[in-house]
Amino acid sequence: MKIILKKIIDEKLEKDWIFLEKNNNFLIYQSYQWNLSWLKENINYYDLLIICVYDDENLVIIFPLCIIKKFKFKVLRWIGYDISDYLGPIISNKHKIEKEKFNEIWISILKLIENQCDLIFLDKQVNENFFPNNLIVKNLECKKYDENFRTNLLKWNEIKKNKSRSLQKIRWAKKKLSEIGELEFFEEIDEDNEKKNLIKKIIEWKKEKNENSNFLKSFTERFYSNFSNDEKLIVSGLKLDNDYIALSLGFKSDKNYFYLIPSYKIDQKINKYSPGKILMIELLDYFESQKFEYFDFCDGKEHYKLSWSDNKVNLITYIKPTNLLGLILKFFLNFKK
Repeated sequence: MKIILKKIIDEKLEKDWIFLEKNNNFLIYQSYQWNLSWLKENINYYDLLIICVYDDENLVIIFPLCIIKKFKFKVLRWIGYDISDYLGPIISNKHKIEKEKFNEIWISILKLIENQCDLIFLDKQVNENFFPNNLIVKNLECKKYDENFRTNLLKWNEIKKNKSRSLQKIRWAKKKLSEIGELEFFEEIDEDNEKKNLIKKIIEWKKEKNENSNFLKSFTERFYSNFSNDEKLIVSGLKLDNDYIALSLGFKSDKNYFYLIPSYKIDQKINKYSPGKILMIELLDYFESQKFEYFDFCDGKEHYKLSWSDNKVNLITYIKPTNLLGLILKFFLNFKK
């Protein structure tokens, strides 16, 4: 196998990446468009370092990486490390790579990058059905460091029985909103221009609600609108008469739904009825009816995620210093935990 290090995305890499994407079922975080969009939003804050593994002329693995400079330290991280929920190598499902072969590949990669960075820090990795064949997690020394919450939709009706009191409050809130106007749930809004307008509204509402927060550079209308015509991306909403009062941005992969960005209109008259929570329950009901397996709440430790989940996704990291500076940084990170 041939290993190539790329510091730019050239025409060949673009073509090979898109071909690999079309012939496999990756998450949106592994798509060419997601990675390219993140690079454009953060153009002054990284050095690109993408590692490609070819079998003859076929691209079989992409390690989408970049170097982030913090003070005097150079840290190798995944592209999209700050805004993506699940990351890892992009691997063709048609190529079976055994542990011994992967270890040979990884040793060669380490030799290529050892002078490029001080620390390799590859987090947000998983070993789940929606991200199979993660060869780093399967073959290298990694550690669990956190977890995300999700709901097993095959048990959703059972969960609802145990949450009858909470659901009673939600039914009461829906009744009160229905007294104000006509309440409608829209599970998947398809029209491209409307999706773009609603993505803009989601971002605006989120920033208005958290006006004192420091948002990521990629958390922009422009970034998410790049995916408005992607069939995996889902915009859902709750309308009161002709106005949306709650919206959510998510995506689907196989039988998994990922709840990326929920948001709601700032309106004291309406907010006391928790329109965001009403929309979330409608979505849980909808995806259960569509025979989905999991509703993934993605990153974050908000109380409602813990309250409405019955399942966890372990987040795994691979950390390796390449020199003394990296060893110091690793020690600091461990101490900080």
